[in-house]
Amino acid sequence: MLFMDVHEPYSIWELLTQSVEVFKPEPGLNQQGIADYMWYCCDGHRVQVERKQIDEILSSIDSVEEQLTREVSNGVEETILLIERFCEPIPGNHTAVQTYIRPPEGLRKILFKILKHDNVLVPGHSYNVSYIGLQAWKSQLDKTGITIVETFDWQATAHTLIALYSNSQKLEHTTLRRYIKDRIVTTERNPHVLTLMGIKNGNVGEEIAKALIERFGTAYYTLSQDVDSLAETVVGEKRLGPIRAKKLLKAFGRNL
Repeated sequence: MLFMDVHEPYSIWELLTQSVEVFKPEPGLNQQGIADYMWYCCDGHRVQVERKQIDEILSSIDSVEEQLTREVSNGVEETILLIERFCEPIPGNHTAVQTYIRPPEGLRKILFKILKHDNVLVPGHSYNVSYIGLQAWKSQLDKTGITIVETFDWQATAHTLIALYSNSQKLEHTTLRRYIKDRIVTTERNPHVLTLMGIKNGNVGEEIAKALIERFGTAYYTLSQDVDSLAETVVGEKRLGPIRAKKLLKAFGRNL
């Protein structure tokens, strides 16, 4: 059985159910911290698939990476990032890419009359993202154990999911001997560190937040200190200092 998140497109669900048994659990997979699709393989290990359109990735690679970080930490043994649609570098511009989409229905009909087929793509959006950087990012994900699969559209996505699911139910494979990638091991992130980093105008980065929590234990206890106590906190090879300490406490709302 293939498990599918409740917010995934109905069109994909329709195609999937023609070939495999599909179930949408409540609460949804995403609410349980799992990717958009998940199933058990014949050897008992689980596979989860996060589906992202290329525009979502190009809009905010950091947000996608943040989500993947949470998902590879949820205990599911194998993670796949399925990227729908594609992009290519803009000629003469090394820091921008162009996506392509199928034309609207009206334009497709016109093009079909002229070309006698509708296999046409038109430019979508452009993004100030380095194509080289994007490919390097995908390579780094692969090294951490996240497999990248790319598809043309939602129909290709459905067929790909069927192929991945069906293939995982086979004990023997006739192609290259198959091994499961090692899953990346991520360090559990301290919620108190995240709390300090999230204080608006507090000017607290990860290094400072970690140093403060290592010394005071919790975000509440940290923010209860006086300026002098915070200022003595060692960050790297230097002390935090009274200016930064005072700025943090003021940002939190302390009257100094």
